[in-house]
Amino acid sequence: MHGTINPIVVSSLISGTWIELAFFHVSGVVFAVLLSLLFFVVSSGIFIATISRADMWSSSTFGIVGLRQQLAKCSLASIVFALYFPEYLARLQPPLLRSSLLLTIVLILWISLCTVSIRHQRGIFCSARTANLVGTITIVILFGLTTYIAIRKYYVFGYVGQDLAYFSQILHTTLNGHLFWGNLLQDLLYTRPVSTDFAGHNSPIMFLFLPFYAIFPSPVTLIVLRNSVLFACAMPIFLIARQRTTSPTAWVWVLAYLLTPSIFYQSTFDFYPLTFAALPVLFSLYFYSEQRYTAFCISLGLALLVREDLVFFVFGLGLLALMHRRPLRWAVMPLIAATGWAILSFAIVIPNALHGASFVTDTCFCHLGTTKSSMIHNVVFHPNHNLLLHDNVVYLKNLLTPTGVVLSFGSPLTFLAIPYLAINLLAGGGRCITNVIYAQYSLLPSTLLFVGSLHTLTQTRLKSFLTRVGQLGLRSHNVPSLLLLALSITGLVFNTGVSQFHELTSQTWTPEANRIITMIPESASVAAPRYMLPHLANRDCLYQTHRLREYHTIAYQYLIIDTQWKHINASQQYRNEYYDLVTYAEKRPGLLLIYSSPIYRVYKDVSMSNFRCNPQASHSN
Repeated sequence: MHGTINPIVVSSLISGTWIELAFFHVSGVVFAVLLSLLFFVVSSGIFIATISRADMWSSSTFGIVGLRQQLAKCSLASIVFALYFPEYLARLQPPLLRSSLLLTIVLILWISLCTVSIRHQRGIFCSARTANLVGTITIVILFGLTTYIAIRKYYVFGYVGQDLAYFSQILHTTLNGHLFWGNLLQDLLYTRPVSTDFAGHNSPIMFLFLPFYAIFPSPVTLIVLRNSVLFACAMPIFLIARQRTTSPTAWVWVLAYLLTPSIFYQSTFDFYPLTFAALPVLFSLYFYSEQRYTAFCISLGLALLVREDLVFFVFGLGLLALMHRRPLRWAVMPLIAATGWAILSFAIVIPNALHGASFVTDTCFCHLGTTKSSMIHNVVFHPNHNLLLHDNVVYLKNLLTPTGVVLSFGSPLTFLAIPYLAINLLAGGGRCITNVIYAQYSLLPSTLLFVGSLHTLTQTRLKSFLTRVGQLGLRSHNVPSLLLLALSITGLVFNTGVSQFHELTSQTWTPEANRIITMIPESASVAAPRYMLPHLANRDCLYQTHRLREYHTIAYQYLIIDTQWKHINASQQYRNEYYDLVTYAEKRPGLLLIYSSPIYRVYKDVSMSNFRCNPQASHSN
């Protein structure tokens, strides 16, 4: 009896409380409690009515009691509501649409859990062949849809622009004789100009992009490459899940991973090479569990090629091999490779590329202190000033919710994410915007947390407390994957707003912006609003107008001014600087106005007609 009543009571309490908070949120404790009790009764009635029909679905008379208990535990789908209580108790109430979608998702999860429980009791299972076909088609459709969205976003000027433009520019300049040089950021984000992207990151993976960019020199190439690799992660996730469960369930795990917000939005965000780390990282984890040493080594090598900070992951895997008492080579190789790559990156490649300059992202951590000892002291003794900040708490909540907040911590793999979480949290208190950190740098910790959850929730021997929690007390092995899929989708609901849809909408000024771009000669240096930059990227010199005066070397032949600041997706701290530029352009004698409209003005600097933009020219100026 307790196996039927207890889960219904818990679920009804959670559901009743959430419904009151989401749709009524009345003032006064008494009224709130009364409404919650009303919906507690309604929820209990629905759950009891469902289990009372168990005799209709049971395959035998003897299995009715067991099925009733299973259907009662299916009501624990309401645990998803509980994970969003912080959002509903906060000062700003989630909009009605989000609450309605959350309710819909939880209802679908509850129905799905009931369905798999009934099928499990009746011995009905999906065939691997059908699951593989449906799973493959689903992933292909999802890839096509997100890639279409990403490309459309490019053509309607929906991207912020600077990162997509920068990486397009450095591929263009490399194909034209200058190794990963791009003044767009290299002349701006350092204390003095540098001449290669290796000043910021040791990312040899960029060489692999060159053949594709040579065939089709457009930012669209980077978008398609990025999404192809991102969705190829379906393969190692499937293989990891398939080691521990059936093919149909493995495909649900794949979908849950790809729909994790910090993973999914990589497919529509500005281009960033760190996205390419997920595939070799996942294959490294798969080959590690399969004990395929050669493939494991190759995967680790590819991971290191993406960026220098992958050394933390590789070094961590070496320590994990020691903990698992693997043969010595499984530990020695990652430890040596990580140490060697760190020395090569931080002591040779990056310092030599910097030539004495410093990277301004150092300011992300300047709030911690001026010396290493003061930084450590402030982090340890004053965490409320640099770690336990509101934005950091929100960041952690958004990052952990798709894995049930704590469900990943039953696996040692999760602890490989700690260095990346620490870096992101420490940077979040400085000048680096936490939202940008979530968008650009959360892929690695999210991937490691997800695989940690997968390992925790698919344990078959000596099931831990967290494994039983994720199983919700149900027998079907489909339960944890369905739960995490629901959490991923609800995460998308709570992380998607009007701005994401606005980015895909063609604006009234879009045709005019396209016409202006065609006015600029292919090789001419140009300063433009940063949403235009990806369309102008294949040239040697490129500037973003709202920060134009911060460049060390300013040498543009064409200046494009958007008179509407609201079109510029930038911090308000640059607003006055931008309007000063608008005024300056009007008064500067050497600038010839060649196009004017209520929105745009295009100027040409006739004195720069014979200027040739290249790294040597930049340094000489």
